[in-house]
Amino acid sequence: MDERKNETPFRVTLEGAGRLEDRPLREIAEFLDGLVTLVARASAGVLHRPQPAGGGRYEGPIEDASHIRLASLTSGSVVAEILPAPASPLHGAINLDAETLSEQAIGRVIEVAAGRVDGDPELARAFSAFVDSVVGRRPGASLRFEDRRPSHQRDVVVDARFGETIRAALSATTHLEGDVTGRLFEANLEARSAQVRTPSGERVDIQFDPDHDQDIRRSLGGRAAVKGEIIYDPHTKRARAVHVREIVTGDQLALDFEGADFWIDRPASDLIAETGAGPVADPGDLQLQGVSEAEWEALYQALGIAP
Repeated sequence: MDERKNETPFRVTLEGAGRLEDRPLREIAEFLDGLVTLVARASAGVLHRPQPAGGGRYEGPIEDASHIRLASLTSGSVVAEILPAPASPLHGAINLDAETLSEQAIGRVIEVAAGRVDGDPELARAFSAFVDSVVGRRPGASLRFEDRRPSHQRDVVVDARFGETIRAALSATTHLEGDVTGRLFEANLEARSAQVRTPSGERVDIQFDPDHDQDIRRSLGGRAAVKGEIIYDPHTKRARAVHVREIVTGDQLALDFEGADFWIDRPASDLIAETGAGPVADPGDLQLQGVSEAEWEALYQALGIAP
């Protein structure tokens, strides 16, 4: 029998910090609660709904995704076997056994542990604080994060030095106020994310708050300047993502249509009144005059229609 089928998909091990039975219950509770907080922050990052400054309570799908479950807590090193939260599909989503939000969030935490910190700076800072609190005061201690899902297998170990590594990596990523101009497309109003394709063909991820939903709808497919906090790649120095503060659309072209306002949809009743058109009293008035039978037959033949 394949024992891997019975494995929990995720495991987090606190190594070198003494046996489970020797640790105060309060420390174990703080360790587990710290994992829950990281998953909540990662879920917020996946949905581009960062936690308000100063903290606050997560609600809705983020709270649901943070309800990870403890399958077992093993003695020896502190080994926590983790199950993601029960599946709770987002409104309008199609459930075809795709990753749940909770699974994505746990996977994102493990990505940060592996050193990918620039995609979600807030999660990386929270992870740094978690590492400092759990292993920073325990010489020789380390944390092992395992993703044991068949298509996502990863085993990452971090120690007390990793918090400083994260902070150094974050300091190399530049965050500046500015704007990115291009064509807005691929908007996901549920996740509040979209992309801008710049004139040079580069794609820049954008994240927006609910206040900008209508602006995003109006701007889709059109050219716009997206203003806000820009995250630049530390190596290429190119814009990688923008957190939107304002969306400015370009002025419509000033074309001259001899006094007609081309951009305004006018009701048919106005157009009828202007042209003096009236109802058709005799259907014969609609017949095309001056066309011979031979010409009609030639037309039918060209169109492949039997007269």
